[in-house]
Amino acid sequence: MNWTFSIPAILIFILLLAFSVVSFIYFIRLFLGFRKLEKKETRLAVFSKIPSEEELDLFFSPLERVTEWFPTIASLAMLLGLLGTVIGINTAFGEMESQGKVSLEVLAGGIKDALNTTIVGLLVAIPSLFFHRVIENKIRYISELIIKDHSKSE
Repeated sequence: MNWTFSIPAILIFILLLAFSVVSFIYFIRLFLGFRKLEKKETRLAVFSKIPSEEELDLFFSPLERVTEWFPTIASLAMLLGLLGTVIGINTAFGEMESQGKVSLEVLAGGIKDALNTTIVGLLVAIPSLFFHRVIENKIRYISELIIKDHSKSE
């Protein structure tokens, strides 16, 4: 298999790799932080008395701001994949025009770039959306645990 790609495809791959790494690091940091908050002792240390709605909002606000990056990364990854598709198809047609003939060899490079950038874009977008949903549910779960901790004791 030929693993050569055009310069635009390589640049898109680099950007998608960066988005993938950022998404994964955010997810791991948030997930490990929530694992600590699942322990009752930690929650009671942070909230010694029942928190008001405003206090809960202030506590979770920075976490929610970070969480909102996941759909942004997913959207950008899909758009970069689409950009790679358009560039690849444009390259294929440009090669076809410059050589004055239609053949599989002429179209193959551009089509390969188009498909590979689309695949990589989706491979970054899908986990980012999954990470977003998992972290959203963790925030909801932890806030419910905080309320339950204090409602049982009173």
